[in-house]
Amino acid sequence: MEYQTEDGEALRDDENFCYSAAWEFKGIDSEPELHREPLEFKEVHLAVRSYK
Repeated sequence: MEYQTEDGEALRDDENFCYSAAWEFKGIDSEPELHREPLEFKEVHLAVRSYK
C-alpha cells in the first residue's frame, strides 16, 4: 500500500502534512476558511517510530 512501509508500518509525509489546522466559521451563507500554521520542533525532532 502507498501509506505503509514494506514492514507494514505507517509511512509519514511530514513535508506535506506538518502543520496545525483550524476552520474559521464565516457565517451561515459563507464558506469557512482554513487556517494552517506550520509546526516547528525545537526539543523533539520528527522521526519514524517502530512499534514492533
